[in-house]
Amino acid sequence: MSFKEETEFNMLTGKGNGYMKHENHVHKSTSGVNILKTAALYGANASGKSNLIKAIEYLKDLVIYTEPNENLIPISKRFRLDKEYKELPTTFRIECVYKDIHFDYAVEIHKGKITEEWLYKINSIKKNQEELLFNRKGENINFGTSFSEKSISYIKEFLNNELKSNQTVLNASHNRVKNNNLLNIINEAFSEINIIRPDSIDLGYAASILTGKISHNFASEILNNAETGVEKLEIKEISADTFFSYEEEDFKNDLIERLEEGIASEDYFNEEDVIVTFSRRNEYHAFKKHKGNYFVSLLKTKHYLSDELFDFNEESDGTNRLFELSPIFDQLINNDNAVFIIDELERSMHPILVKELIKLFSTKITKNNQLIFTTHESQLLDFELFRQDEIWFAEKKKNGSTEFYPLSKFKPREDKDIRKGYLQGRYGGIPFLGDFSKLETISNE
Repeated sequence: MSFKEETEFNMLTGKGNGYMKHENHVHKSTSGVNILKTAALYGANASGKSNLIKAIEYLKDLVIYTEPNENLIPISKRFRLDKEYKELPTTFRIECVYKDIHFDYAVEIHKGKITEEWLYKINSIKKNQEELLFNRKGENINFGTSFSEKSISYIKEFLNNELKSNQTVLNASHNRVKNNNLLNIINEAFSEINIIRPDSIDLGYAASILTGKISHNFASEILNNAETGVEKLEIKEISADTFFSYEEEDFKNDLIERLEEGIASEDYFNEEDVIVTFSRRNEYHAFKKHKGNYFVSLLKTKHYLSDELFDFNEESDGTNRLFELSPIFDQLINNDNAVFIIDELERSMHPILVKELIKLFSTKITKNNQLIFTTHESQLLDFELFRQDEIWFAEKKKNGSTEFYPLSKFKPREDKDIRKGYLQGRYGGIPFLGDFSKLETISNE
């Protein structure tokens, strides 16, 4: 898309005394790499911020989401501002640390086919110890010494018969490599990367609350502390006949059929009930059968100033966005190995609230969790919140391509007002506009 030459974004710490602040923002890996917990990516509209997220999502899909019989490589999104690049391959490369193992993985794609793919295990950055796990060039695949002769023989035979030219080795070999689980571990690492787009809705979170799998306490506390007027979340249960109108009779019967047959992919089971969850925009419901009767459970909000319960579609966009982000920050704070990449984190929310959410995560001691997000919100540019190496910029060059660079490139003093400097264009990453005063209103009269 907007990437022409090799473009890199990383979560590595800067070097020198200027990066000693917020030491709790750094994870120290066993391979000798210091990795940041948080990164904020700024840039003008159409600078390429979202394209970075799309590229990571594209790579994740190639590794874990495709099936052998599907068209595995989506329509290629090339850099179209230079015709010469139409004939060049595209390479994706990612380094990650997962379960204390440092992986370096890359895949090259040309005209819908994978021309090269390789995976290394890095044992020590300082000593430059890289261990080859596999290297694929065209149809030839070589494996390193980490695999036994028996497992190599098995996987080579399997790949020779099953691997497609548009399928990654990681995808094809998942759960099929005997006597060595390194390939399965890196596949699992990709599954831990969570992509959140501006319009993403986590329906599973509401479903888990409605079905009793998790408590709604965390979401209730966030909505309460954010002064949304919401005191807490509550679950209301009503008869299915009361909930569904005559026009929705077919939909109700479909839910009944799914319950009775137990075939719904989103079914939850407990000792007494079989439950099917369904939702509409900003409404969350669970359909269940209990002691021979059908009921609908609804997730509602309870306000301080009213005894009535409210639907989420009656709440503001900001309240709904905050609820949708609740499971993300719940996992970032309370779980391990949670990696979330969020496009437009601040959407529909006040900057002070966004700042508090980031502070809640960044000050918490967690293990291997990361939050990466794009934003336009200049109010977040604060050295009390971020280190210099946690702030990145996307800039569109004169040839229309994207480049990334961290704030640490400019080495600003810690006492500087970086927000003011950013808005003045000192660090780039902002739009430089034409003269809007010359725009004329065109009338059809």
